[in-house]
Amino acid sequence: MNTSYWIITLKPESESVQELQQALKSQGLEASLFQAVDGRTAMPALEPGEKLAKHRTRLRHLCDLTPPEVGCYLSHLRLIKKAWNEGFESICILEDDVKLEPDFARIMEEITKLPSEVEMVRLMGLKIRKRKVVQPLGDGSHQLVRPERGWLGTQAYYLNRTGMEKVLKHASTIKEPIDKMYDHFWEGGLRLFGVEPHLVYEANAAPSSIAKSNRQRAKVSRIYYLLHPIVKAVFSINRHAHLLRNKNGFYPTAKPPYRVGKSSRLRH
Repeated sequence: MNTSYWIITLKPESESVQELQQALKSQGLEASLFQAVDGRTAMPALEPGEKLAKHRTRLRHLCDLTPPEVGCYLSHLRLIKKAWNEGFESICILEDDVKLEPDFARIMEEITKLPSEVEMVRLMGLKIRKRKVVQPLGDGSHQLVRPERGWLGTQAYYLNRTGMEKVLKHASTIKEPIDKMYDHFWEGGLRLFGVEPHLVYEANAAPSSIAKSNRQRAKVSRIYYLLHPIVKAVFSINRHAHLLRNKNGFYPTAKPPYRVGKSSRLRH
């Protein structure tokens, strides 16, 4: 499988990036760097094909996306577009604040050989959800699982070619943070899976610099507050309808009976 490994970073020369590259190299993997889109001081400019759907963001989240959120979103989107245009069959994306588990490369080799219907595999997440165990990986040391709800976070994940195509088709209209777009996988038809235990963990416990709630943000027009419950109800109906249509793929489910990763921000 022609899999490319990439590290998204705002600071390519930083010590953490060099350490992550060296950790990958020690496991026999080479990773390229991708310059992240900087949204720290201003809203990033959009490129052709990218659209910021402010009204949909306000209806769903009762706020506007912040410049850092949009910068993070575009960093992932543009890297996937680059990999797609360059003809890669699959891609593994790592953010620069993660550390690898010792068996990262060994399990990734199995993941890249999974059937094509496994379009995305999250290598870690921050939310512990009910999931279906699909199959063992690594002689039983790990498991491929399929969560019924999103894991939260974009610290590390794998996409095959079909997954990249679906992301580019669905996600070029930006209406929520990038991890929420993946959490709401059914909207774009993305077949999303995860791996347990996680293959990476956060390098530190510091909270993200990207605010992801509508607290302490400018209030939106009252009409959005009136329409929000309706939008939320429709969203929930669509999610449950997707799960019902694909119940054999998602059920039976259970929460993992063990700790799935080292990140201190893991939560139920």
